[in-house]
Amino acid sequence: MRIALVAPVEEPIPPRTYGGIERVVHLLDSALADRGHEVVLLASGGSESHGRLLPLTDAPITAEGRDLDPEDVVHKKESAARMAAQLLPDLGIDVVLNHSWRLIDHLDPLPCPVLTTVHYPLDRDPYRSMFLSRSQATYVSISWSQQRALDSLRFAGNVYNGIDLNALPFSARSDGYLAFLGRVSPDKGLDLAIRAAREVGLPILVAAKLDGIHRGWFDAVIAPLLRSDGVELIGEVNAAERAELLGGAIALLHPSRWSEPFGLAAVEAMACGTPVVALRRGAADEVIDHGTSGIVVDDEDELAGGVRRALLLDRVACRAHVASRFTHVRMAAEYEELAFRIAR
Repeated sequence: MRIALVAPVEEPIPPRTYGGIERVVHLLDSALADRGHEVVLLASGGSESHGRLLPLTDAPITAEGRDLDPEDVVHKKESAARMAAQLLPDLGIDVVLNHSWRLIDHLDPLPCPVLTTVHYPLDRDPYRSMFLSRSQATYVSISWSQQRALDSLRFAGNVYNGIDLNALPFSARSDGYLAFLGRVSPDKGLDLAIRAAREVGLPILVAAKLDGIHRGWFDAVIAPLLRSDGVELIGEVNAAERAELLGGAIALLHPSRWSEPFGLAAVEAMACGTPVVALRRGAADEVIDHGTSGIVVDDEDELAGGVRRALLLDRVACRAHVASRFTHVRMAAEYEELAFRIAR
């Protein structure tokens, strides 16, 4: 098949540091090409593809830094979506795998079907209203909990995100610290992670992206916590640094306050043999095998106890859990199955 992959344009494909959706698109691009498909990647300038790359911007939006004017960012995203919609009709595509929801607003009827993957929680606004107002599209969920949250949407199926196990080596032993990997925002619960680490008396390394929109919350809530002993902010990390961070951790703290639609950081940690401690929100129970590859707790006050229980888990079992369910090879095969079905 000839498959178009449409990516967000905030980060390049693959991302240099932060960028979960972009890592998924990169692995999908690679694995679909390996399966014999002709892939056309529509993404930001500076991206790489195993097939053909059509840049939608001169450079990734974040090439200018994280403290960007939100209105300017939206304008650039809309411009990229319009360009993608203009390019697609002339490419002879059999199916479009779309990972940028803005494309929906600019599509005239195409001679091929479009599957739009939802990478956001659907139980809250603005995302719930955003996708309800685009109910004409055909969607792919990344967890069953996400799909249940808004089952009135037209879902073609569910495909879990996948990772490349070879890029995340197994670590049989930890280096005695906890880890947090994600964004600095109230939704991701960095403050909860730091407090839980302090309660159990373990150091925590924080690898996190800070956008300008959350700088006020960082200054008011997180900065005072960083003055505590044993808390180290290391900022954004690249692929090699991420693997080293996760492999050396006793456990990954993943206390998202929102309904996490998947939780890529959790899967990456478990692939390294590192158990995950998470709040029971969104897809946590689908991604983590409670009592085997991590601990899922109901309340914020239970996080510290969850860490203590996670210390007893078998790191080999964590890796095996991911290998059986969340590889990029399996992800590509399931997207391929959906593509063939919807193309027919």
